[in-house]
Amino acid sequence: MITGIATILLVLLLLLLLALARHGRGVPGGLPPGPKPLPLLGNLLQLESGRMDRALMELSARWGPVFTVWLGPRPAVVLCGYAALRDALVLQADTFSGRGAMPVFERFTRGNGIVCSNGPRWHKLRNFAIGALREFGLGRRSIEERILEEATCLLGEFRATKGAPLDPRRLLDNAVSNVICSVVFGNRYGYEDAEFMRLLDLFLDNFHIMSSRWGEMYNLFPSLMDWLPGPHHQLFRNFTELQGFISEQIQRHRETRQSGEPRDFIDCFLDQMDKEQDHPDTHFLEETLVMTTHNLFFGGTETTSTTLRYGLLILLKHPEVAGKVQAELDEVVGRTRTPSLADRQHLPYTNAVLHEIQRFISVLPLGLPRAVTRDTHLQGYSLPKGTFVIPLLASAHRDISQFKDPERFNPNNFLDEGRFQSKDAFMPFAPGKRMCLGAGLARSEIFLFFTTILQRFRLCPVGSLAGIDLTPQCTGLGNVPPNFQLRLLER
Repeated sequence: MITGIATILLVLLLLLLLALARHGRGVPGGLPPGPKPLPLLGNLLQLESGRMDRALMELSARWGPVFTVWLGPRPAVVLCGYAALRDALVLQADTFSGRGAMPVFERFTRGNGIVCSNGPRWHKLRNFAIGALREFGLGRRSIEERILEEATCLLGEFRATKGAPLDPRRLLDNAVSNVICSVVFGNRYGYEDAEFMRLLDLFLDNFHIMSSRWGEMYNLFPSLMDWLPGPHHQLFRNFTELQGFISEQIQRHRETRQSGEPRDFIDCFLDQMDKEQDHPDTHFLEETLVMTTHNLFFGGTETTSTTLRYGLLILLKHPEVAGKVQAELDEVVGRTRTPSLADRQHLPYTNAVLHEIQRFISVLPLGLPRAVTRDTHLQGYSLPKGTFVIPLLASAHRDISQFKDPERFNPNNFLDEGRFQSKDAFMPFAPGKRMCLGAGLARSEIFLFFTTILQRFRLCPVGSLAGIDLTPQCTGLGNVPPNFQLRLLER
C-alpha cells in the first residue's frame, strides 16, 4: 500500500516531464547562487524532512552565508550565520520587514492579522496592538503579578502529583496560555476546563503538523496538496474550530462591554472598530480582530510553553546545571519568598542557563519568512522587491564565531568571569521590525516560571540519564521536543 508521502512524490514525479518543458531556468538575475534545482521539485530532495535547518546550514558551508534554494517552484534567499542575519534584519530592518507568504497561513488568514499582513495594514495593526498590550500590563509590574499568580497555580498542580511521574506538557500549556488569556480575553481558565483544554490541543496539533513534512509540503505545493489526502487537512479543520471559539469570545464581549471602558485587548479593538466604522479604508474589522486575536494567542502560548518543556528536559539531562541554579536561587532569593523580575540582575548563572536553553533549542529555527519591501543589495547580491527570504535563526545560535562549542549545551556561552553577558547573536524572537510582539512577555514568563519551579522542586528523571534524548521530534516551523515524563519532588 502506497503511503501518503509516497503518493505525493509519485504525483510530483508524474508531473516532472511537464515541468521539464517549463523550468529550464537558472537563478533569477542578481540573486545569490545556490544548489541546482530540479524542475518542479526545486531543492526539495536536499532539504531532508525533520531537519531542514541542519540541511540549510550544510548547504551554506558550500554556498556561503547568503544563497538561493528553490522551495518547489519558488526561489528563496537563505540568510545563514549571525553576520548575514544582522546585515539584513538589523542594518536593513525596514527593507526586510515584509512578511513572506506561507500558504498554510494564507489560506486561513487571507493576509489578515498581525503575523501575515503587510504594508499599511501591518503598520496600523502592530502600532495599535503594542499600545493596547501595554495598557493591559505588558512591560509593567502588573504582568509580572499575573505570571506569578499563574505560577502559584502551576506549583499547586505539581505538588498534587506527590512525586508521581508526570508529562508536564498540558500543565505548562495551561499556565502559559492563561497569562495571555488574561490580557486578550480578560480572564483565565481552570486547568480542568474542557473547552480550554480542547483549545490548547488544537494549537498543539497545528504546531506539530506545521513542523512536519506535511506542513512543509503544503507550503511548497498548496494547489496540489489541497486535493491530496493527508493530515495537513486537519490544520484547516482546527483553524476553523479555533476561529469559532474566538468569535464566540468576541460576541460575549459585545454583549457585556461598556464602550470606552476596555477590560482587555478585545474590548480595545472593538472600541477602535466603533471609531473607524465610517472609514472606507479601515483595517479594524471583525475578521481582522479574529485573526489578530488568534496570532496573539498562538504566539503567546505555543513557543513559550515549548521552551519551558524543552528546558525541563535539558535540566533533567544536566542535573549538575539544575543544582547550580538552585544553589544560586537559595543564596539570592531564599525559599521563603517568590522570585521576582528584579532578581534577574543578581542571578547571573540562572540567567545564563535560561539564555543557553533558548539558544540550544532554537524553538523557531527557520524564523518566519520575510519579504524584501524594496529593491536592495545584500553582501554583493541584488535582491528585487518581493524576494522571499528565510532568516535561519538557528544558524546564529550555532555560529562558531559567536559561541564556544555551539553543538553542546553550555551555560558558559553567556558568562564572562562569572558575570552574565548576553550576545547580539542571541535571536530567539527574530531581530528587526518583525520581532515578536510578545517577546518581552515571553522573557518574563521563561524567567519566572523556571525560577519558581526550581526554587520549590527537584527535577527527577523517570529512568536513566543516559536514556534522555534531546533530539527534537521534528524540525520545521518549530523544534518540537520529544515526549517525556519527570518526577517533581518538593525540596
